[in-house]
Amino acid sequence: MTANDSTSDRYDVVIIGAGPAGLTAGMYTSRQGLKTAIVGGEVGGQALWAGEIENYLGWRLVTGKELVKDFREHVSQFDVECLEGQLVNAIVPADDGYEVFTREGSTLATRAIIIATGKAPNRLAVPGEQEFVGRGVSYCATCDAAFFKDADVAVVGPGESAADAALELASLGARVSLITLRDLKIPDTMLEHVESQADITLKVGFKVTEIVGDERVTGVKLKNPKEGIEEDLAVSGVFIESGSIAVSEYTAGLVDMNDKGEIVIDNRGATSAPMIYAAGDVTDTPGKQIIIAAGEGARAAMAVSRDLKRR
Repeated sequence: MTANDSTSDRYDVVIIGAGPAGLTAGMYTSRQGLKTAIVGGEVGGQALWAGEIENYLGWRLVTGKELVKDFREHVSQFDVECLEGQLVNAIVPADDGYEVFTREGSTLATRAIIIATGKAPNRLAVPGEQEFVGRGVSYCATCDAAFFKDADVAVVGPGESAADAALELASLGARVSLITLRDLKIPDTMLEHVESQADITLKVGFKVTEIVGDERVTGVKLKNPKEGIEEDLAVSGVFIESGSIAVSEYTAGLVDMNDKGEIVIDNRGATSAPMIYAAGDVTDTPGKQIIIAAGEGARAAMAVSRDLKRR
């Protein structure tokens, strides 16, 4: 995997996103002899934030950083150009393919695209958030809830993903404070379910102003702006479920998306646009897990290879 800052060469496939799905896709397309570029803000993506991973086959327990290091070393054995630190801001149809533009000024002409940007979460942007990622701060309850059985935790967010996270954590015996500045925007049946759980406490009208700790998270500072109330809450985990950055910002209507802002794909990873595929958490397929994203990246890459050879 070679670094490249800017290019005008033509590629067979450009992969947008350098997480598990994108890296796996890049390995597969390169093995098929396709000229491949990966464009991503940071190699590893959300996997870098995982403190401990125990469900990736071949590793009994590994940190996100360790797993991504192995991913990077593996992909580096293949002829894949990597534009790390660059973010795509436009995809434009062109003759026999597309042009991919980045905010940093690169233009990549390509015959096919695989979108594998994941679901970049909205951050709280409060002190302590970045410092404790992987050490109590998580953006994925499905990934990390098992590490917080019988613990005191906070879930932050106003929507269904926050409610789902609170219910999942409560089912594991965690004592959950569900924090939202606005009223919960969830179906009535889900609200009834949340309110019926003795281990879930609703903190409506509050926002997190700081995440505190030593080696790991020990608590959060809360504020109710309307009432002028401030509180300190002792927790060992903070699950941030405040939505994600929309991929529609750069796809500009090229691909069909569902009401959650996820790209709709078929069973090969193909989208509604010709020669644009998608893989991983950015898609409408269930199961937002590292191992699933990697598998979807391989599947999309195989579909790209077959379709390009048939053209």
